[in-house]
Amino acid sequence: MGSKVLLVGKAFKKLFPEVESVFDGLEVDVCSEEELLNYLPSTEVMVIGPMKVDEALLNKAPNLKFIHQWGVGVEKIDLTACAERGVKVCNVPAKGTGNAEGVGELAIMHMLLLARRWNRTQENLRKKRLYAPRGVALWKKTVTVIGLGNVGQCVIQRVKGFGMNVIGVNRSFRPEFDSLMLDEFCLLKDLHRVLPRSNFIVLALELNKETMNIVDESFFDAVSEGTYLINVARAELVKRSALEKALEGGKLAGIGLDVFWDEPADPEDLLLADPRVLVTPHIGGVTDEAVKGVANFIADNIRRFYGGEELKSLLTRGNEN
Repeated sequence: MGSKVLLVGKAFKKLFPEVESVFDGLEVDVCSEEELLNYLPSTEVMVIGPMKVDEALLNKAPNLKFIHQWGVGVEKIDLTACAERGVKVCNVPAKGTGNAEGVGELAIMHMLLLARRWNRTQENLRKKRLYAPRGVALWKKTVTVIGLGNVGQCVIQRVKGFGMNVIGVNRSFRPEFDSLMLDEFCLLKDLHRVLPRSNFIVLALELNKETMNIVDESFFDAVSEGTYLINVARAELVKRSALEKALEGGKLAGIGLDVFWDEPADPEDLLLADPRVLVTPHIGGVTDEAVKGVANFIADNIRRFYGGEELKSLLTRGNEN
C-alpha cells in the first residue's frame, strides 16, 4: 500500500474532495497518521499538517524525497535530520495564499467582539435590554502589533481602516515597513517602552527560544489597566501563569486567543469560562480562500519538484543528486 504523493492527516480526508482537482495529474493518496506506516515505504512526497517528523519516521521512509508543510509552521519537523537524508522541506508563505489574510481578519474579529463586549450583548438580548453595554471603539485607539512578518503586516493593513494609531514592533527595521504607514516603530528589545500607551496588543510574533514566554509578569506590569491582548501567533509566547495573574488583578479588559497551550483546548479549562476571554479553535487561516491558496501553492511546488524546477519556500536543500 502506498502512493508517490501522500497527504497525511484526518483533516485531509474531509478536505481532499474539495481540492482534488488542484492535484490533477499527480498520483495522490490520503491517510490518517494512524495509517501512515502502511504508506511510508513507497511515498516520495509527503504533505502534512502539524505532525512530528523525526529520525524514527524518516528511517521508515526510504523513498521519501520531499516534505511539504500545509501552512507556515514547521516546528515539529526535524529539518537537520531531513537535510542529512536528502529530504527537501518546504512550507507555504502565509501572505498571498489566504493564510495571513485570514489570520489578520480573525485578529480584527477578536478585537471587535471583546471591545463591544459580545458576551454581555447576548445576555442583554435575552433580558430584552436595549442600548447596552457600552463598548470601546477601535477608532482613535492605539494598537501595538508585535511581530511585523506576513501576519503582522496583514493585521496592520486592516486596523488602519478602522482609524487606529498603529505601533509596529519588530526585532529589526526593514525598508518594507515604510509601506505600512506606521505611526511609530519600536524595536523588540524596547517593547516595554510602548506597552503603557497600548489600548490593544496583537501578538503576531514567531516562536523561538528568544520569544518563548516573552509575555510574562514584567510585560503585564508595563501595560495599562484596561488593555486588550490578542494572540494569533503561538500560545507559548505567553506565560500562562502571568496571564492568569493579570486577569485576577483586573489588569486586562479582555483576551482573545486563537492559539492555546494544549490543543485542542480542554472544554473544562477555567479560562474558557471567563467572560473576558474569547477563544477560537486555531481557525485563523481556515478559510475558503486559504484552502484554495495553500492547495494551489503545494500542487504547483510538487509539479516543480517532479519537473526538476526550483522549489518555492524551500527550507532545506535536500539531495541535489
